[in-house]
This record gives sequence, structure tokens and C-alpha cells, in this order.
Amino acid sequence: MRIGRAVAWAALGLLLGTAAHAQPVYKWVDANGKTHYGSQPPPAKQDAEPMKLQNNNGTSGGAGSAGSAGSKGGTAGKSAGATQYNADGTKKISKDVEEFGEGLKKSLGTVDGQQVPLNCSTAVDNIKYQADLMLEVGQKNVRDGYMTQAAFDSTAPKIREAKGKYSVSDCQGASGNKKSFYQCMSSSKNHVTGCDKQFKH
Repeated sequence: MRIGRAVAWAALGLLLGTAAHAQPVYKWVDANGKTHYGSQPPPAKQDAEPMKLQNNNGTSGGAGSAGSAGSKGGTAGKSAGATQYNADGTKKISKDVEEFGEGLKKSLGTVDGQQVPLNCSTAVDNIKYQADLMLEVGQKNVRDGYMTQAAFDSTAPKIREAKGKYSVSDCQGASGNKKSFYQCMSSSKNHVTGCDKQFKH
């Protein structure tokens, strides 16, 4: 019943559509020079700021603007900020957005240290909401030219199938790692990527 592979793909899809749906991703460097990412800066680094991205036409914006279809302008191909394409016809992702995506994956893969009581209804609602959001963002990326329809069509059924395997009754009868997974998903601060990684079942 693992959903890891489908979720890993969908987390990558989130990097372009996250502005409208997810918390900001903060970037900071610790005393040892190591770069960290998270949905909140650590207490000692309150000066950390949300990562700012540039879209393909060179203007500053959030991740959603990096994935907007409006970057094909009359000067496309003439300026340094013109949209570039991969061999499969999809738009190339800027380095800023790639960096944001890496930070987002790390953030989504981290489980909140504060445990909450198991709540099967909340856990299932969180799982289904996140699955629907991943599908929605994947469809947006297809529309905006950052993902091929074939790539979406090959992965979306796996997300839908995984989503259908989680239910309140399944949660109530769960034990071991599966029960821990449901408890992890009872917190709205957690994502299926992190809970699945920590509680393989």
C-alpha cells in the first residue's frame, strides 16, 4: 500500500504550483555553513526570508508565476530571460525554481516533532486533500507546459489508486507502522511524503 513513488513524483510537480497552495519555504545557513530548508525558520534565524523566485521573463515572483503560461512574449528568444525548452517540448525550469523545488522536497519530507493524537477522520481527510492537490498541480503543470501529458497520465492513476486505499475503517483497524502513518497524517503540519518515509508500511 506504499504511496512513496507516486508521492515523490507529485512532490516534484508541486514545485511549480506551490505558491497558491503551500507555505513558504525558508532557506538559511547554519553556523557550520550548511544550507537548510524548512516551512519555518529556526528560532535562532528569524531573519531568514522566504525564497524569492524569478519567472522565465526575468521578473520577480512566486513559484506560481514561474509556472505561468504568460512568459511567451513578443521578445521570446531575444532576451536572456526568454523561455527555453527541453527536448520533449516542455519548458525548462529555472535554477531558482529548481532550488526552490529541492527545498520544498526536503520540507515535505520532514515530520513535525510534536505528535498529535490519532484522529482517523482528520488523517484520511489530509491524505485525500494532499492527493487531490498533487493531481491538480500536475494538471496545471501540463497546461503550463512544464510536464508532458504522457508523464502525468502515467503517474496520476497511481496517486488515485493510493488515495482510494486509505479510509477511516482502514485506519481504525491499523496497527504497527500503518497506524503510526495515520497518526502522523493526523497533523495538518505533515505531508504524506514525510509520513510515508518515516513509517513505511
